[in-house]
Amino acid sequence: MSRHLFSILFYLSSLACGETLYLRNFTLIDGSGGPAVPNAAMVVTDGRIQAVGSKDKVPEPKDSRAIDLAGKFVMPGVINLHGHLGNVVDLTQDPKNFTKANVEAQLKTYAQYGVTAVLSMGSDQPLVYDLRAAQRKGRPTMARIFTAGKGFTGPAGYPTSAPGMKGVPYEISSPAEVQKAMDELAPKNPDFVKIWVDDHLGKEKKIPTEISAAIISAAKKKGFRTCAHIFYYADAKALSEKGLYACAHSVRDREVDDALIQTMKKNGTWQLGTLVRELSTFVFSKPAPFLNDPFFTMSVNKSVRDTLASDAYIKKQQADKDLPKYPGFLATAQKNLKKLYDAGIRVGFATDSGPPARFSGFFEHKEMELMAQAGFTPSQIITIFSKNSAEFLGWQKDIGTIEKGHWADLVVLTKNPLTDIRNAQAIDSVYIAGNKVR
Repeated sequence: MSRHLFSILFYLSSLACGETLYLRNFTLIDGSGGPAVPNAAMVVTDGRIQAVGSKDKVPEPKDSRAIDLAGKFVMPGVINLHGHLGNVVDLTQDPKNFTKANVEAQLKTYAQYGVTAVLSMGSDQPLVYDLRAAQRKGRPTMARIFTAGKGFTGPAGYPTSAPGMKGVPYEISSPAEVQKAMDELAPKNPDFVKIWVDDHLGKEKKIPTEISAAIISAAKKKGFRTCAHIFYYADAKALSEKGLYACAHSVRDREVDDALIQTMKKNGTWQLGTLVRELSTFVFSKPAPFLNDPFFTMSVNKSVRDTLASDAYIKKQQADKDLPKYPGFLATAQKNLKKLYDAGIRVGFATDSGPPARFSGFFEHKEMELMAQAGFTPSQIITIFSKNSAEFLGWQKDIGTIEKGHWADLVVLTKNPLTDIRNAQAIDSVYIAGNKVR
């Protein structure tokens, strides 16, 4: 027997011996934005969906393991396009925390909340590439990693003054330094490039527009797309004109207008929301209403909860002279996100979870609530965190919607999220690549 024929027979044999699951009797919400399918079934072999649809059209395969999901709802896993992995333990941010154990613990926490993929935006260390490579060789048992690696800012620019952030991003002062840093970053093959473009209400140094433009250009020449942390309308418009792939936060200093909308449309610039990032700036200035919510406490230890509820912590938040402005920034971000979406700008799901007091997993669900308050329907929110976000990543052939050929990244719910997006918290189980992770 030839080696080639032997290889073919071995491959066919491995397929025949693969793990096959048969999920049945659930309501299917596939992430495409179409109507739900009652009494549905799905065949999953070695983590990939082989068939899905109405149960009468998806028969149970021989030798499969049947899982009865009667009365339950199945939707795609949540894809978070803006998080930060590994640097935080409890409420302390420090690059020393970026270990394999800590990154994986956070990925498992995301998965417990139905977040099956996360893009870590610019605060990662080289270890992240090893972890990503290991995942992509097989079937992950925790949230999938996407990374922007090491992000960019200006000399002593925001956010390097934040605790634990000095030395995390590149601090760039010239086009020559841009090229040097990009030559270092590119061989690692980040999924995106990240720039912080903000002065934190005049308290920090902001990277100049011409340097940001040089980063966008250099990244494009290497085949990478650039996302920018922005706050101001002027930066969103200027960088979109320079070919920015995505605004990683909503504009918060003013309402967006037709000029920005047309610029973003012309250049294909995406908008990510991160509404919950704005909530985090003021929600702990008094005892937060969710501190004793079991959905929160399942991943946040008592010591952290006690700190957040303490007089000392609350008084520290209240001492921020800009505190009265923060609820208005959230309201503006919500209004602008919905306005851009209604105008046809592509919107992806993002939260900026991971830094201190921005709780991974839980805050993704708060983001959904804030989107609903902004006027998004549950169906729109689900499509944004699944189909849209997979397209943003360029992974729409593998994840995002529940369809044949895709990885089985699924969330099983006991309540219908299409009637109330808060029902996405009623998690029965979570699957990543067909592996049950909750």
